[in-house]
Amino acid sequence: MGATFSTTTSYNQYKNDFELVIRATKDLEHLLESGFGAPSGKTVGLHDKITAAQASHGLSSDTVKKLRYLVTIRNKLVHEHNFNKLPD
Repeated sequence: MGATFSTTTSYNQYKNDFELVIRATKDLEHLLESGFGAPSGKTVGLHDKITAAQASHGLSSDTVKKLRYLVTIRNKLVHEHNFNKLPD
């Protein structure tokens, strides 16, 4: 199975915030696992994978903050009933 990442240009194709955020976090998860050696599996969340990549590859705190923000937005879109679009 080949690794295919969405490009910045292709992110413009999504018609709604759900599609955009889910695709971006799927790509992030794949990158953390394949490029940074983060653990995989159904019991390992994206925040855990970010922590592992930070520890093993020295990601800056600014980068980690941005990645965690994306994951938090994804979680809100998926799990909170009244959270239905990206913040302005």
